[in-house]
Amino acid sequence: MLYSGVRRTGWFTTMGIRHYIRVLVSVALMTARTHLRRGRTWIMAILILTPSVLPPLVAYLNARFDSGLSMPPDRLAAALFDFLYVYTLVPLTALFYACALLSEEIEGHTFPLLLSRPVPRGALVLGKFAAFLLVSALLVVASLVATFYTCVLFLKLPATGAHHALLARYVLLCVAGLGAYGALCLAVSTLTQRPVLVAALFIFGWEKMVIAIPGYADFLTLQKYLGRLLPEVPFKRIEIVKVELPVELMREVYPVSTTGAVVTLACVTAVLLGLACLAVRLRQYAASSETA
Repeated sequence: MLYSGVRRTGWFTTMGIRHYIRVLVSVALMTARTHLRRGRTWIMAILILTPSVLPPLVAYLNARFDSGLSMPPDRLAAALFDFLYVYTLVPLTALFYACALLSEEIEGHTFPLLLSRPVPRGALVLGKFAAFLLVSALLVVASLVATFYTCVLFLKLPATGAHHALLARYVLLCVAGLGAYGALCLAVSTLTQRPVLVAALFIFGWEKMVIAIPGYADFLTLQKYLGRLLPEVPFKRIEIVKVELPVELMREVYPVSTTGAVVTLACVTAVLLGLACLAVRLRQYAASSETA
């Protein structure tokens, strides 16, 4: 319902758009501050920074024990960025933060109090999502940069302009992945009672299982489109081995274009955020019996 005294112009009002943006920014800043003050955020930050310890560890093992872990620095850095960041830390960070954006307040019965104020529900949802994206991107990008420079220092990765451009591509890819997986987890949290379980089954169950099977099913994963956007490298990447199926079940693996991957990720993120906003707008939230 639109506020009285404001002229209607389509779906929004002349002053409604400014109010919507103001609420969104306020909620984003407040939520980001809250996340940065929590101890579990810094525990998660330590976990996200763990990959930056691997290059000096590999260098130490090679120098001290001749462990045979030596690998061209370009290839090792790409493997770390691909499997530890794009395929593991990005979805794990989204699972950790985005599933709790609304579910904590809903379970604590504080969400009805927040909704009792004259603010657009969609702005609340998008503001919390913006805070998640800001905090998680800061943590992941800081870790990515730290890992890159430990590769430079300990594995003799050349710090050339081309390698810095490669780092920038991985930064953009990780941010896009956080947006897509975060929107998925946020939408799941508005539609199910156990968002962490449902989202984890999709991300670390369905996606990891289907991506290794030839056919069409991998089009129903986010990992396929993120994998297509991995930066070009002058060597053959380490790939996930496809499962050997009976001949009658084997089908060709169908690739997706770069443009198709970008458009698909953008559309999926927008649709999931819209679904989350719609679910919050239509759902009735009961207040706690203690406050009723």
